[in-house]
Amino acid sequence: MRTIYHRNKYLTFLCYLGLIWSLLSFLYVFSPSVKKVGIWFPAVLGVLVASRFISMIGVMHMKKWGVFLFFTSAFLKLFLAVMLDQLSVLEVILSVLIGISLLFFFPKMDENL
Repeated sequence: MRTIYHRNKYLTFLCYLGLIWSLLSFLYVFSPSVKKVGIWFPAVLGVLVASRFISMIGVMHMKKWGVFLFFTSAFLKLFLAVMLDQLSVLEVILSVLIGISLLFFFPKMDENL
């Protein structure tokens, strides 16, 4: 029999914070300053923001793939920001805090889809 783990309140708060953060990042994708970087940049940024949103949905459902997707999208977004010299301290802090917090709940998450 499979054991079902429930999210605690802290993880639920982090998931909602991540979802709100992703939705606000979608607004940034369509800003004129993003279009000035390059024709490819809004599309790549949109995919990264969408993957972060999807990863938060996975974490809300206590799935390990959500954590993997979060770390992948956060790393790629930070790498892209460093390469284009558009690094945000707030984004780095939020990514690190959420990432470390997710590692505490990772053993309790389900491996199945």
